[in-house]
Amino acid sequence: MDNYKNMEMLPEDDGDEMSMLDILIVLAEQKRLIAAATILFALAGLAYAIFFTVPKYSSEVQMMPISSNVIDKGEFSVYMPANIVNGIIVSNAMMDAVIDEFKLMNKDGKAVSKIAARRELEKDIKVDADKNGVVTLEVKADAPDKAMKIADFIYEKTNAALQKMGVSAAITDKNVFLEKTIKDKFDEIQKLETPQNDTSKMASVLELYTIISQYDENKKIKDKSPVVLQLISPASIPDEKAPQGRGKIVALSTLLGLFCAVTLAFARHFWKSCENDPVTAQKKALLKKLIGFKKV
Repeated sequence: MDNYKNMEMLPEDDGDEMSMLDILIVLAEQKRLIAAATILFALAGLAYAIFFTVPKYSSEVQMMPISSNVIDKGEFSVYMPANIVNGIIVSNAMMDAVIDEFKLMNKDGKAVSKIAARRELEKDIKVDADKNGVVTLEVKADAPDKAMKIADFIYEKTNAALQKMGVSAAITDKNVFLEKTIKDKFDEIQKLETPQNDTSKMASVLELYTIISQYDENKKIKDKSPVVLQLISPASIPDEKAPQGRGKIVALSTLLGLFCAVTLAFARHFWKSCENDPVTAQKKALLKKLIGFKKV
C-alpha cells in the first residue's frame, strides 16, 4: 500500500484520467474517514429530526368550483376554474386573514413579523387540484382543532371571494347596463307625451317594465349569495399526527455526509500525493503561504 502511494496514480495509456481501479483504491484508503463522516452526518440528521421537528396535525377540505347558470333563463354564466381557487387560497390576502384571525404573529410567546408568520404559514398549507376540478386543501397545525378551524376558515373566505368575483361582479356589471337602459327608456317615454304616440309609448312602457323586473330579479339573486364553491368533504378533527418526514431528513443528511466524505477523501489523498511532484509541491507551499498556514 505504501509503495502504491508513492506511485503516480495515472494510467500509462492516458495521462489525464484516473482509472476506476485508482478511484477504488483511494476510497479504500480513506474508508475510515468516509465511514466516520457519513455516520456523523446521519446522527446529526437523526438528532435534528427527533428534537427540532415539531409534530403537527393535518386536516383536509375537499371542494369543487361550480360552473352553472346563476339565473334560470341563463342571463349569467359563472365559470370558476380550479386554478383560480388555488390562487385565492395561497394569496397574501388569504394568508394575512388567517394570521390575523388565529393570532399567528405571536409564536411561543414571542412576537414575529407578518412576513415571517406568512412564511411559516405557507409551509403548513398545501393545495392540490385533480383533473376533475376537485380542490383538496390540507392544513397543518400544532393542535387538531386548530388545523380544522383554519381549514374551515380558508374555505369560507375562499367561497366569499369567489362569490364577489363571479356572481356579484357579473350581476353588478349587468345592473350598470340595466340602470342606463332604464334611464334611456324614461327619457324616451317622456318624449312620447303626445296622443299620436300612444302606441309607441305603450311599447316603451312594457319594455321598461321588463327591464325593471330584470333589475329587481338581479337584486334578489345578489342578496341570496349563491354558492359558487361546493363543499365535497368538510374539515374534520385529525386523530393522528401528520408524518413529519423524519426518515427523509435522515436519508438526505446521510447522502450529504457521504458526498462530503468522498470529496474530502479525494482532496486529502491528492494533497498528500502531490508532495512527490516538485511543481505541485511548490504550488502547495505557495498556497500555504497565501492562506497563512506557513510563514516564509
